[in-house]
Amino acid sequence: MKFKRLILPLLLLAATAPALAQRKVSADVEVKTVTGGKLTTVTKSVYCTNNGRLVTLFRTPLSYYVISNTKGEIKLYKPDTNEVLSDVDQSMSSGTELVSIFMTGHIDDLGLGYFGYRAGGITREDGYIKKTFTSSDAGLPSVEIVYEDYLPIYCAYTSRDGRLLSKKYLSDYRTYGRFVLPHRITDISYGKNRDSSIVRTLYSSVKVDADDPNFDFQVPADAKPMKLEVPSK
Repeated sequence: MKFKRLILPLLLLAATAPALAQRKVSADVEVKTVTGGKLTTVTKSVYCTNNGRLVTLFRTPLSYYVISNTKGEIKLYKPDTNEVLSDVDQSMSSGTELVSIFMTGHIDDLGLGYFGYRAGGITREDGYIKKTFTSSDAGLPSVEIVYEDYLPIYCAYTSRDGRLLSKKYLSDYRTYGRFVLPHRITDISYGKNRDSSIVRTLYSSVKVDADDPNFDFQVPADAKPMKLEVPSK
């Protein structure tokens, strides 16, 4: 146990120095969502580089690409119709992708800093470290992250009036040289009337600094602007 407690901080330190570690990481991702008793499954592959560029290839149920950066600038490209949609949406920032969070050294706050969160109180309990993060935006919830051996294993989002909004569990950590990543993420979100949704995300086929043409994928120059359907009144 003493050796484990010594080596994990060293791994964490290495992970927070991306310039000296991995330059690019790819992974296959399976996302299963249960809402209202219905199960949906999405499969995709992510291609992250340490400059903040993220290429996501959605495979099922629909095939399309999304290219994003840390500013939330995105391009959605449909190969079957050669159409592209450009937009700016911070919720689609590359900084929200788990692989990107871990490879760029944002392990401590799980990428909350991208949204203006700052660390608050720190407590220790039964061998765990707990940190709270808050935003100056009163409309955003407070977040508590729990760490075991310096790695985040749980976080909870709580509204300003004390209502639990969602919680996240991170497990099955694996290391790839200097890169560490949880391979199983479970998110539980609570809606009104005690309704909830459960999202299970599984990572596999993780590759570090391995070549793949999708890292450099670009939307074709002749792609047409995507036509959005206007809802009928």
